[in-house]
Amino acid sequence: METGHTKNVANFETVIIVLTALGSVYNPVQALILLTALQTKLAQAKAALASLDTARAEKTVKIDEVEAGFAGLYKYVVNIKRTAEVAVNDPAFTADLQTIVNKFSSAGRDTDLVDDPATPDIDESRTGRSTSERSRDKQLAHLAAIIALLHTKADLYRSNDAAYTIAAVETRHAELSALNNAALAALAAEANAEEARDEILYHPETGILRLVQLIKTELARNPGKDSAAYRQINALEFRKPRP
Repeated sequence: METGHTKNVANFETVIIVLTALGSVYNPVQALILLTALQTKLAQAKAALASLDTARAEKTVKIDEVEAGFAGLYKYVVNIKRTAEVAVNDPAFTADLQTIVNKFSSAGRDTDLVDDPATPDIDESRTGRSTSERSRDKQLAHLAAIIALLHTKADLYRSNDAAYTIAAVETRHAELSALNNAALAALAAEANAEEARDEILYHPETGILRLVQLIKTELARNPGKDSAAYRQINALEFRKPRP
């Protein structure tokens, strides 16, 4: 849980404890600050914080998974191009694939060198750059473009490595799409959980900060500002943390 939001909820629970101790002395006419309503609001606030914790944990896992899935994609598409370069043996087709491959690391630049097939893990024609700066949606689109291009030479494109058959490339694309969609869904779930938390804690009319203001006004009337209950609650700090 976050310190600022959690502290607000903890202080709100303290307010309820103080009010409960007043017994019949605390008898407001405003339904929003009746003890039963406050206890319901506290339960909602705790549930909202717990839901956000869960959403953030899920987001962390899904982001880790999608980053791991995309980590080796540039090397993978380079090897697709190399496989086609040998199997199809068509310089124009290889150049078309290379154009797409280059988009996976657009921060790189041409080196004026020829890619050396003796070093399959290195593309000497481009400077090395991480694909982490590239949009995953765009990388998926680029991979789909490679698949479409391979299908135009399906009668010639072959690979002895099962990882580079057209079917395998299509499977890789589907798996990465699923990982990306899961990560996007987790991000959306986190945003929704944050919105739900803020609705309960900080709504200008029904949030806990507003309720505490009403409670203090009620206590100032009875049992009065000099009472222990008022002073205890007035000493508690409630503040909406900055985003």
